[in-house]
Amino acid sequence: MKIMTRLTSILFVLTLWTTTVNGQDFFEDGSMKLTEVSTDKKYGYEPNHKTSIKVGKIENEQAYLKALRGPNGEAVQFRRVSSCCEFKSKSAAFGKGLLDKYEVYYQGLKEPSILYVNGYDYESPKAPFGFTFVTADKIEKPTIFPADSILKVSFCNAQTQYAVGKEFLLKEKIGEKPEPDTNPIFEGGLEELKKYFADKPLPDERVKDAVFRVAIAFVVDCNGKAGNFMIITKGKGLAETFANQVLERVNSMPQNWKSATKNGENVDCYQVLSFTVTGGQLDKVSYR
Repeated sequence: MKIMTRLTSILFVLTLWTTTVNGQDFFEDGSMKLTEVSTDKKYGYEPNHKTSIKVGKIENEQAYLKALRGPNGEAVQFRRVSSCCEFKSKSAAFGKGLLDKYEVYYQGLKEPSILYVNGYDYESPKAPFGFTFVTADKIEKPTIFPADSILKVSFCNAQTQYAVGKEFLLKEKIGEKPEPDTNPIFEGGLEELKKYFADKPLPDERVKDAVFRVAIAFVVDCNGKAGNFMIITKGKGLAETFANQVLERVNSMPQNWKSATKNGENVDCYQVLSFTVTGGQLDKVSYR
């Protein structure tokens, strides 16, 4: 279908961040918990902040849209088109906010519906007239790579570990660590690592139209052994499932790492592999 092709060609970004506001709850997959459908036919459909869908935070817009379903429970696809319709808001920078305009599509629609979402103000969100919403029994739980299958390494120095710099998500996960003089590197360089992952695409059919980012942190000990792999990006639902598929492949990568150094000595150090996954391909990978 033409509309479906146009929307899927946008490529869905599967990194979902949510911020709790005013007691709003979220499902395990990151979608917002909704409890009712609006009877107001203007709700969400007009470029007016008074009838807009007020989700409280810009970060919550996708969580809200992910919760929507068609009238018969059809899954929806959506993309942000633009911003419009300036209005006064105490929650917005400089006291003025904009509505975000989204195209929303489900199988059977001839043209996408246009919805206007307010990421500044909050009023218990509802599904717009003509839509329904996902319920707990329909939420797909993420598939997690078993923790006992992750390669483990022991620190050479239990008191002092290092970490590569400029990795905010890593710092958030493990706390502040000193930086080494030289970072852990893959023997043969980044191109060799890319060749390995190029041969290990994700087999899941659901990733073929997806683009998403995954960051995997791990330890390279003073002997060059890599292990203790962990996901540090925060995707939910399918994004979490896909991140665990990446984790499985990273866990099996060749043990061809060279240790970090400090003052001329090999040290234990955290490193991060950052992937931009396009259509399941893992060759777009980098490290510090």
